[in-house]
Amino acid sequence: MIELVEDAGALARLAPDDIARLTDSATAATFYAASLSDEQIAANKRIITISTASCAAAAANPHQAFIAAFDHDRLAGFVISTRHAENDRELDWLMVHPDFHGTAVSRLLMERGIAWLGADQPMWLNVIAFNHRAIRFYEKFGFAIDAAARTHHLVPHVIMRRPAIA
Repeated sequence: MIELVEDAGALARLAPDDIARLTDSATAATFYAASLSDEQIAANKRIITISTASCAAAAANPHQAFIAAFDHDRLAGFVISTRHAENDRELDWLMVHPDFHGTAVSRLLMERGIAWLGADQPMWLNVIAFNHRAIRFYEKFGFAIDAAARTHHLVPHVIMRRPAIA
């Protein structure tokens, strides 16, 4: 059974390296392509090094939510949702251990992250451009690629937007 726990409660259940280990596994499965340069690989690896601090900061920030999914005591995944401003809501991080790909973990985290942002509100996310599985997954939640949007990521990303739901 998957249990979702938010903010400080989630952090209290984690060992010091749980988030970084999960992020390492999740990014290894989805963030790499044979065509990446050494600099792009280093940029991807930086995600691992900032993951623990990013989750702790989100858990302490009233404009962010850190939500972790646990399968018994094992961290299965997490999401960070961010309200940058009233009309600027981002599904900021979604990391799921590859052992839980194709299970309910991703869906449950998406639903909770979207609900925290306000399911009726417009929101956005960014995703690595060649991560087609993730793009298809986000489309199931009403996100679509914004072809006009540009990012400054070293590894190519696309912005996906979800309109307000009336």
